[in-house]
Amino acid sequence: MRLSSELLVDIDKGLDNYNTELLHKTGCSLREIASRAAGVAEAEVCNASSSTPVAVIPITTGEGIIEHFAPAVQSIVSYIGFTSFVTQGCDVAGLAEGIKRGAKIIFLADDNCFVAINLPHRLVVDNAEATGRGYVAALECLAGGLYNRSVLVIGAGRVGRSAVCALKRLGAKVAVFDINQTKAENLVREYEAVREENLAEALQRYTILFDASPAAEIIQAEHIKPNTVIAACGIPLGLSAQAYSLVKEHLVHDPLQIGVATMLAMAVK
Repeated sequence: MRLSSELLVDIDKGLDNYNTELLHKTGCSLREIASRAAGVAEAEVCNASSSTPVAVIPITTGEGIIEHFAPAVQSIVSYIGFTSFVTQGCDVAGLAEGIKRGAKIIFLADDNCFVAINLPHRLVVDNAEATGRGYVAALECLAGGLYNRSVLVIGAGRVGRSAVCALKRLGAKVAVFDINQTKAENLVREYEAVREENLAEALQRYTILFDASPAAEIIQAEHIKPNTVIAACGIPLGLSAQAYSLVKEHLVHDPLQIGVATMLAMAVK
């Protein structure tokens, strides 16, 4: 689902509070979670920050620029410790400007693809893969480990696929639900996961949830147990207001922060 500009307003001003909240819930900072997801030491990310300028390039194709998007991405990159800037030019002109100004990593997005590109290393990192990996890292911290524990992944799209792959690497017992049974079945077959056919029934049995669905209010208060933990990267948030109030201290959800931070950490790997 396309991000709305309202979700991106003042992300830069809220990053300290967001990071404090992450530390409280997971015991890890945004940079630590991104580094874990990328499989690199946090020190390696810190070392790269001093010598790896980053450009964020506004792209006008398709439905056009989402207001506040480029500044929000740039603010997250800067918060991780990197020198970064939004180019004045857009599209090809912006790319040329970013390279001329010395950027080694560029971020750019259109309606179909959001990537970070490490120019010297010819490395492309896709946001869907990074978001799946980043939220799994956050969920692992939130749950106090995932090895041999049952996790329900809701949504078998690109982010869900990335999450299932990351969860399997951590030794989790993975189940998948998607309203598109063919997509769910393909993912289950590829990763030897379990397919759940009835979401309401499955939500009664799982306490560790990864919500990668774009559907709203699919998780209700009746599905929340005292030990429920949720990583929800879907937009909009898939919890009802009452469910959110019950699990908010054990929930990780944001519009861009974990995904962008993980893209950056993966791009410097």
